[in-house]
Amino acid sequence: MKHKMSLPSLRNLPTSTYVFLLVFVLASLLVPNFFSPGNIATLLTQACALMILSTAMSTSLMMGCIDLSLGGLVSMTGVIMAIFIRGGMNAWLAVALGLLAGMLFGLFNGVIVTRLKVPSFIATFGAGGIAQSIANILSDQRTVAWEASEHTTLISALGGNVFTIRFGDSAAMTLSFPVLLLLTVFIIACVLFIFKKTTLGSNVYALGANEETARLAGISPVRWKTGVFISSGLLAAITGMLLMVRTNSLQPMIGENLEFQAVVAAVLGGNSLKGGKGSIPGALLGALVLYVIRNAMSLWGIGTSVVMVVIGATLVVGMVINEAFQYLAEKRTARLQRG
Repeated sequence: MKHKMSLPSLRNLPTSTYVFLLVFVLASLLVPNFFSPGNIATLLTQACALMILSTAMSTSLMMGCIDLSLGGLVSMTGVIMAIFIRGGMNAWLAVALGLLAGMLFGLFNGVIVTRLKVPSFIATFGAGGIAQSIANILSDQRTVAWEASEHTTLISALGGNVFTIRFGDSAAMTLSFPVLLLLTVFIIACVLFIFKKTTLGSNVYALGANEETARLAGISPVRWKTGVFISSGLLAAITGMLLMVRTNSLQPMIGENLEFQAVVAAVLGGNSLKGGKGSIPGALLGALVLYVIRNAMSLWGIGTSVVMVVIGATLVVGMVINEAFQYLAEKRTARLQRG
């Protein structure tokens, strides 16, 4: 008996796949120096922070929640790490304390949402404001910087390159693969492995689709939701560390609007604000879409304010596309059931 090899259906790909291909090809054709080794390396390095945050936001949305504290947590945990490093603490310990602070704040979010029954939109929005205020107070609203020493060798190592290839004499023709990008790929791979190879993925989808049904099936909403918020806090702290390493300092407002961009990336990736559907790879492609747009507009000399308008419009378009795909999928299912 012969078996036919089944190829993946194009309609099963995240919607952000098509958007990414479209904007990348257009930018490569229309924007000077966009498709150069140096610019591609810069784009990927800049996108690292949002790619990690988009995985956290994607998981929260699939669970039927939203985490609007991510931007504030990036600022707060980054400031905590930077202040400890500036004070002479070993960078390894400073980073560990920052990661712990992110997880504790995630636990706080989880308790407020699951135990006190506060809607995640309200709870995390308030928590994000608290975290950002802590960052401003601790830093006195000034950039936290330090001098390189034997205590900061970790920061220097993470800020280096794995390899560099020169295709010419200019910076645009130099392809560098930074350690931060390698670390980002490793973190995302770990998240995807845990999501796919454990019960995390199925339980998150079940909670997002129908929490009461999931509870009757033996899935604890309190435990799993709290765990997801803790992991989101950890990923936000890792993002704060990446941004700190990239600039060798930390601005207290570094996380401003990052949670909004993470929502845009997740929605572009097919994640529904209603919960129960979506994908992490789709959110990652959504993050890359945003940075292709930002990078291309920057090369064109377009200001940041206009970029934010475009990102907002991208969110609306992404939601319309998702609703259209959902409508077509429901009609196809109904037709198959009748036939």
